[in-house]
Amino acid sequence: VLGNALIDMYAKCGMLARAEQVLKGMHFRDVVSWSALISGYAQLGQGYEALNCFEQMKSDGISPNAVTFICILKACGNTGAIDKGKYIHGEILKTGFLEKDIMLGTALVDMYTKCGVLGKAKEVLRELPHRDVVTWNTLLAGYTQQGQGVGALKCFEDMVSESVSPDDITFMCVLSACGHSGLLDDAQVLFEEMTRKYGISPNYEHHICMVRAFGRAGYFDKAMALIKMMPCSDDPSVWLALLGACRKWVNLKLGKLAFDEVVKLDNTCAGAYVLMADIFIAVGMQEDAQRIETMRLKYAACEN
Repeated sequence: VLGNALIDMYAKCGMLARAEQVLKGMHFRDVVSWSALISGYAQLGQGYEALNCFEQMKSDGISPNAVTFICILKACGNTGAIDKGKYIHGEILKTGFLEKDIMLGTALVDMYTKCGVLGKAKEVLRELPHRDVVTWNTLLAGYTQQGQGVGALKCFEDMVSESVSPDDITFMCVLSACGHSGLLDDAQVLFEEMTRKYGISPNYEHHICMVRAFGRAGYFDKAMALIKMMPCSDDPSVWLALLGACRKWVNLKLGKLAFDEVVKLDNTCAGAYVLMADIFIAVGMQEDAQRIETMRLKYAACEN
């Protein structure tokens, strides 16, 4: 138990070489020992090392438990190791763990979505004996990452039809997916239903999703009206979203306004300077673009 605690401590502190050294120096190690190390590699995005540890564990004669499988599925998703993920999926089915561990089912869905195999992710979700809002959000996030608004809407409808109540993350995913796909009417309806139908007050992220969606479609009046409706607009992210849309449509006047708001709140935001310079270049105002670049370098130097 003490050895396992040491491995876990070193892994959580990012000292994975030291954690592995402790593990290999132990006279007795069990599935908890190996899972702690595999989890450390997976959490730090070192998927290939996690997969290697998994193979070493099995060669050591140790059978994985549900926690081990959750960690190794994360590693497969992060590295895009779909073939290995499918193989591990098969191993999981033999254990019967899915019958009683909803987190393992969610990890399977997450692995397939991160590998871009949304059809299989949806199939897995359908076959799970138990699924909750986290499981559905995991699939929704996959549709969002691939910009599939129609698929995200269908997923949302299926989720609600199962009497699973959406949460703020659900709406963040579906609003973002609709915005990327140009489904503005659907996004507006969902944004309004958040409070009226589901009792969820939109937060900054939801507002940013809508501002980005309106801006991407060139509806700047709606984007500005939404910003003015926000309880407070002192987060540079919302203005940065608007500035990004201004660059797309080369809206110089509104771009200047958005840029001024961003730098007033955070004058070290490099993205704002880049976007504003791009707008100036697009309208042939090279001197202004150079001035903005000089400002960016000045504040970057101050930050360093």
